[in-house]
Amino acid sequence: MRIKHLYFVITLALFNSFATAQAPTATIVMPSGVLCTEVPHTFSCITTGSITAYSWSLSPTSGHTMMPNNFSSSVSITFTSAVTYSLTLFVANGSGTFATGGFVTISKTANAAYRAVLSDVGFPANLWLVNHSSSYTGINWEFANAAAPTQTAESILQPFNTPGNYTVSLIAFGANGCNDTLDYSFVIDDASDVKLVNVFTPNNDGVNDAFKPIIKGIFEMKVWVFDRWGVLMYNWNGIKGSWDGYTTSGIQCPDGVYAYVLEAKGFDGKEYKLKSSLTLIR
Repeated sequence: MRIKHLYFVITLALFNSFATAQAPTATIVMPSGVLCTEVPHTFSCITTGSITAYSWSLSPTSGHTMMPNNFSSSVSITFTSAVTYSLTLFVANGSGTFATGGFVTISKTANAAYRAVLSDVGFPANLWLVNHSSSYTGINWEFANAAAPTQTAESILQPFNTPGNYTVSLIAFGANGCNDTLDYSFVIDDASDVKLVNVFTPNNDGVNDAFKPIIKGIFEMKVWVFDRWGVLMYNWNGIKGSWDGYTTSGIQCPDGVYAYVLEAKGFDGKEYKLKSSLTLIR
């Protein structure tokens, strides 16, 4: 009787083992929405059976990176090529192997890039922006807090009349909504300034050939240049003026020390009345 009972137990155990073994199946869970280059996308799967092995593959085999590896239950894939890929997943357990797959179409992401030049010489301050984006269908220049209107031109010159902290965003629109954004933050100083120059060399070598005070936040300026005897050599009115070493009648001035008077007004309300000497060296 003991032998028959043992035979029955072994037979039942083997029967249960075969009954619970299940062939593997899998369904790939694709990311939602448009898939863009340069952005990681997560692919996972829903499986049945006790899966012991996973294997993901893409065709073409180039133009992407897969993390952490292709033997994980889910993978993060970053595409660099805007093509249609064939994605395949193999799953396996002790009862067999199952394969499933599908097609993945990738759209090219725009690359936002620009050149920004901020000039706070004079008034108002001016920001020059030039678009250098690639793979884009259009652009928007958008200013935080509605500091300036949204603009769509390839290059813009935006004046700023009020000091403060500003941010402009370049939005480069890509195919199927694969956009890119790049921000530029800058500060418009709330203080005007005038720095006096005491030497210049008008010898046409392209370096320091003109006398011009260094100004910031100035909207009005007058300058008078005198020789050592107090004779007026040159004068100008405006923030863009300068002296090239010639008199108002076009006569070249000799080397030597000159005096000048400067009057200016800043957008912050500050007024300047300055005097200094200037050495001319040819």
